[in-house]
Amino acid sequence: MKAVIMAGGKGTRLRPLTCHIPKPMVPLLSKPCMEYIIELLRDHGITDIAVTVQYLPDVIRDYFGDGREFGVNLHYFEETAPLGTAGSVKNAEPFLDERFIVISGDALTDFDLTQATRFHEQNGALSTLVLTKVSHPLEYGVVMTGPDGKVIRFLEKPSWGEVFSDTVNTGIYILEPEVLGRMEPGVECDFSNQLFPELLKDGLPMYGYVSSGYWSDIGSLEQYRQTQFDMLDRKVNVRIRGREIRPGIYVGDNVAHAPSVRWHGPAFIGDGSVLGDGVEVGEYCIVGKNNQLRKGSSIHRTILWDHNHIAEHNELRGATLASQITSKEHAEYADGSVVGSHCVVGRKSSIRPGVKVWPKKRIRENSRLTSSLIWGEHSAKSLFKSDGVTGAPNVDITPEFAARFAAAYGATLAPGKALTVSSSHQEFAKTLRRTVAASLQSAGTHVIDLGETLPPVARFGVRQLSAAGGIHIQLDANAGLCTIECYDGAGLPISKAAERKAENSFWQEDYGRAPWDRLGTYHTDDSIAELYLKSVLAETALEEGDASAGRYRLVIAAAPPVFSLLGPLLEHMGCELLYLSGILHKSALSDYVAAHRADLGLWIDASGRHLALVTPEGEPLEGDRLRIVQYLALFHRYPGAAIGLPVSAPQLLESFAEGLGCRTSRTKETARAVMEASPELPFHPAYDALFATALIVQNMRRSGLTVSELLNMIPSFHLQREHVDCPWDAKGQVMRQLMEQAKDAEVDLVDGIKFYHDGGWVLLLPDSDEPVFQVIAHADRPEIAEVLVRRYREQILSHL
Repeated sequence: MKAVIMAGGKGTRLRPLTCHIPKPMVPLLSKPCMEYIIELLRDHGITDIAVTVQYLPDVIRDYFGDGREFGVNLHYFEETAPLGTAGSVKNAEPFLDERFIVISGDALTDFDLTQATRFHEQNGALSTLVLTKVSHPLEYGVVMTGPDGKVIRFLEKPSWGEVFSDTVNTGIYILEPEVLGRMEPGVECDFSNQLFPELLKDGLPMYGYVSSGYWSDIGSLEQYRQTQFDMLDRKVNVRIRGREIRPGIYVGDNVAHAPSVRWHGPAFIGDGSVLGDGVEVGEYCIVGKNNQLRKGSSIHRTILWDHNHIAEHNELRGATLASQITSKEHAEYADGSVVGSHCVVGRKSSIRPGVKVWPKKRIRENSRLTSSLIWGEHSAKSLFKSDGVTGAPNVDITPEFAARFAAAYGATLAPGKALTVSSSHQEFAKTLRRTVAASLQSAGTHVIDLGETLPPVARFGVRQLSAAGGIHIQLDANAGLCTIECYDGAGLPISKAAERKAENSFWQEDYGRAPWDRLGTYHTDDSIAELYLKSVLAETALEEGDASAGRYRLVIAAAPPVFSLLGPLLEHMGCELLYLSGILHKSALSDYVAAHRADLGLWIDASGRHLALVTPEGEPLEGDRLRIVQYLALFHRYPGAAIGLPVSAPQLLESFAEGLGCRTSRTKETARAVMEASPELPFHPAYDALFATALIVQNMRRSGLTVSELLNMIPSFHLQREHVDCPWDAKGQVMRQLMEQAKDAEVDLVDGIKFYHDGGWVLLLPDSDEPVFQVIAHADRPEIAEVLVRRYREQILSHL
């Protein structure tokens, strides 16, 4: 006896799960539905099987091949045009030279096919329909049989008024080859609507066999989910691939789970999946292959397909997620939500009940998705954030992503030009650097590899080598972030216009490749760090007539790559250094500074950009007070220079600059805007912690004053900063209403809206990376700053 598996279904009602796979390949407990049908046929001795395919046939062929791996022989018959259920079987007629069974590849059953075949033989039937009893027959073909089992009436998908039986057609038929002779080849024909009514009309022997086993058509999302819950409850006799580690909890091979995982069950965890600390696996959870569930995430009645990355503290309740989805921290999925493959769901996003997200969509951070997302490529913000292109390493920022990005970037912004590439010291960052270099070359861009270095050194290298720009890969291991930074020919972060060009090229994949024999060149340059040190030393050397307080003792907390540059720099400046290689937290510095009677404590982050100080008295110095110290040293070093001040900087900086002959201008908050407004500066202390350190030490040596003494000479001021949550979609509305209010007020519109008041000002700045407003108030007294922040916070909230 042979068999035909009908595997041409599109599974329209299962979308978005079936956008890229045919319905028979939808997984049930991490195995395609059709695989269970093959196992059932094989268990009943049926191994010669025809497979009729139409929608995405290669997906089925690639998985099952010729069937030998599954203990059967498969023969494929593809429909080039729709032929209907019976017509597709007619298409396999050359193979069907003996009695055969027709069965759907997209339903799950454990029917006793041997017993059904025996019933067919005993009754001498030409065709036998395998039937089952259901509580709600509206979605099926209802069949009525006589006492002897002969079919006497049937109706396809009746209304309630037409329901005359609870016995329905399962789409499983046992047929004799002669049945195929009643159909024309290549002509569309349906079993229930055409062939069977004709057999019944002609009085040919057609019987119905009512099976007592399990049967489920996974035609809807609800039934698809319930079928797997039934499998976990062992309502269907199928093989579950995995071992039962607890009652009702099945785990595949190479599954790693922390001891603190909370199991409820029943549940299934597929091969290679990883469950982190504190993960909660609630009842009726199905986790496919190679999923990662990070710390504190909780899933209940949730189905995950394969290769998903669920970040920390996600909550999934009654959700269904397809494959290769990246779900960022604190995302929430409500009951009935469905997400297609290759989606990215942003941090703190919420997908509400019943919402469906089609494949390859990007849901931006803090979104509240209340309706299905079907059209459009993505709902994300721009690819670039304030620091560059940022994401989780090997999750968002992968070698594949880096290769595409670099190709788009090189082909759009630097074809035939030279770009530098550089990275931080970690192996992953170095891997991306090599990937970026190769991809740039493929776009016809010449590459100068600066190796492992810091961003300030990389920006210096662009200028030193007269390159058209540069790409630097920075990995922040503590934050779990990887950033691709892009510089222009001046070593500044690229402009918004350049970002848009690169981004459009990336999303649209509208970029060319160079001919294979005209690739960009590649060479390395390991001299930039040394040249950088020499240049910083030259800029911060004492001039003739400057005083010097002698040798300063500094306590330094910095990563080794930072100290490898900072140490020689400060030693050349005559400093005595105590290096805390294992202490990288700012909070630990105070005790060391006091214990060693140091003149200054210094903390620099791993990128070499961000700085914090500790005074000899153990007082931490960062934020706006540190900014004052940095700019004072800058004004003294470059009197008369044009210097940009971010719009949120303390007001008294203007008077300091004027006293030293410097020309200041207020700019946007971005690093590019501030540095662009300071064209005479070879380095900028706000974005180069090594230069800032050297500048501050130079100022101490010049003036003979400690940082504490310098601070005591600065008039008091108060800056209060607060973040106010504001959904992305409401930002425009809030800004419009605030601008209405600004019509009759004294304001600056350099960046955001800056309102002036007696005794101070307040800046309302919509954040470019997060769904928040920054509220920054400046005043002579802290109580005034607090009142301003409270007043404008309430105004923002009132406009939501």
